[in-house]
Amino acid sequence: MPIHNNNRDGAGQSFIPLNTAAYTPNTLNNGFPQQANQTTNKGFFTAPNRVVSGSLNRALSASFSDVWSQPRLFYNSLIPAEQQFLINAIRFETSHIKSFIVKQNVLIQLNRVDHDLASRVAQVLSLPAPVADPTYYHNNKSAFISIFNYSLPSISTLAVGILASTLSPSSLSQAAALKAAFSTAGVVPSIIGELLATGIDLTYSEADASGFDGIVVCSGEEVLFTKNATSSLFPLSRPSQILIDGYRWGKPVGSLGTASVAFNITGINTSNQPGVYAENGNDVDDFVNLFEGGLKTFKFVDRFPLD
Repeated sequence: MPIHNNNRDGAGQSFIPLNTAAYTPNTLNNGFPQQANQTTNKGFFTAPNRVVSGSLNRALSASFSDVWSQPRLFYNSLIPAEQQFLINAIRFETSHIKSFIVKQNVLIQLNRVDHDLASRVAQVLSLPAPVADPTYYHNNKSAFISIFNYSLPSISTLAVGILASTLSPSSLSQAAALKAAFSTAGVVPSIIGELLATGIDLTYSEADASGFDGIVVCSGEEVLFTKNATSSLFPLSRPSQILIDGYRWGKPVGSLGTASVAFNITGINTSNQPGVYAENGNDVDDFVNLFEGGLKTFKFVDRFPLD
């Protein structure tokens, strides 16, 4: 029989709904479906008067009228870079909306959380920002909602990608030493090379920066970064892509010895930049100690542009 509520697509659901907006109120289906109540759509809830120590009433607390204070508490508790991530994500989603009315309604709701938030989303939609609606604005914050505002208490289980080359025995040797040093701190290191030779955990064709919390380039591996270096064993410029993506995503990146050339080729500035560790020598233990500090920072948010 027909279902008269706002729920659909649950477990065991075999009916194929044709309406795109199974909620109410909406502006896309001429107001349908309508909210079920005791008089509409064969209401699914009835609260007859019963006397216990007074009449029982079906009612909502006045606090249900405020659905904006908690989102504002969350937004206030983020650092500027995290707020930018959130705004960029909302910009991405709202840019796909076709209905002008729905875009306006989204801005109205965002504006009840934070006027600056609504204004920055409106900018990308090329729509005027609503007038500030401060009814539920407050300056409260909550600790530890922010992900990037605190150092990690432990780096155990974090993943580090160690870029090496099977063309360079010295890079393979250094990669093995790095792997052993990182493992003592509970970090999960993976050595990446052109092919699955002895000591290689991943090939460049399957590796991606998204799989690691930090990237290290071994001395001798820089031959894979040179402009003329091509190989049929991995997609064009894959080693450079792994390093650049790791850097752009705020992760700690490092190099030992001659591998600092990789930073020059990829345009990564190594001069006093937090989270970039270019060790001129080949002292693995000293390098790992420095790099572990970067892993505890987790993300270097100064690399992310803000509005």
